[in-house]
Amino acid sequence: MEKKNKQEQPEELDKPFDDNVEVMPEQEPEVKESKDISDEYLNLARVIQADFDNYRKRSLVQIEKAKIDGIASTVEVLLPSLDAFKQVKEKIKDDNTLAGINMLERAILSSLEKLGVEKIEAEGQELDPNVHNVLAVAKDPSKQDGIILQEFQAGYKMKDKIIRCSQVLVNKLD
Repeated sequence: MEKKNKQEQPEELDKPFDDNVEVMPEQEPEVKESKDISDEYLNLARVIQADFDNYRKRSLVQIEKAKIDGIASTVEVLLPSLDAFKQVKEKIKDDNTLAGINMLERAILSSLEKLGVEKIEAEGQELDPNVHNVLAVAKDPSKQDGIILQEFQAGYKMKDKIIRCSQVLVNKLD
């Protein structure tokens, strides 16, 4: 019977266990390449995510700029009508009609303020060439040099965007 048992056992079991078994050289590079590829994909995913975040931020800035530009161009078209109120008010003699024109003008200015449009202060202010356009100069010794004496046409701005410069008369002492 011993013969039969010995024949059934494979020869490998008869060999002693060897601790110095080497890993096949084919397996090591495959594991290393797999790790390199996964790191590469992870880095690529991070780059794509950062690019998308930058794109989203740029898009928000562009949308805000387009909104401001759209409002500014619309207001620019309406400003001559608003200027007409000033000319009409000078010619009206009836107090009730004048009160009605003033009410309409205040309503329009209030609507512009809600859109973020502000009137540029001019009269009595120091000349700022970025927002004031000098049409004429006058000499008034009672006022400082460079002070705006009169505003011919109102200027408007929205945030940092100048919609229209103020047309002014400036004091020049020299």
